[in-house]
Amino acid sequence: MTLNAETALVRAVIHYLGQAEKLLAVLEVDPQAEALMAIQISPDSFDTGFHLAVAIQFAARALCLPVGAPVPEIDEPCTVASLRNLHTAVAAMVNEVGKPDWSSQVRHVAGKANLEQSTADYIARFALPNMLFHLTMAYAGLRHSGIKLGKADFDGLHQY
Repeated sequence: MTLNAETALVRAVIHYLGQAEKLLAVLEVDPQAEALMAIQISPDSFDTGFHLAVAIQFAARALCLPVGAPVPEIDEPCTVASLRNLHTAVAAMVNEVGKPDWSSQVRHVAGKANLEQSTADYIARFALPNMLFHLTMAYAGLRHSGIKLGKADFDGLHQY
């Protein structure tokens, strides 16, 4: 099978949305889930639950924004139930939007910067890296709290 760059970008977003769901599943069965979600790995960082919410939301930002589809808001404070609802909504939206319009420009805000990027550049250099950053931070918060997770749990590819 030949895989072009655009298809690889979409597959990566969908794959890591699945990995975010696996972290959410770990939280759902832990009796201390709400406390785990409040973990911050530094005093000035978002908590683990919010990082996971942002990672999930970035899948919609990556694939819905280029086609003009709405991106769901994050309900705060984040709870396991609100994260499950967000993930369900984002997964449905991502499945509905189909292929991004690779010829379009995406206008968005990054912090205080107003940006305009081609769809491929937007997904490759903004949306996917931000999704992975927030997923990594959620993963790190859970690891910091003692949850047994490894590289295979993060990328879904390694086996040990």
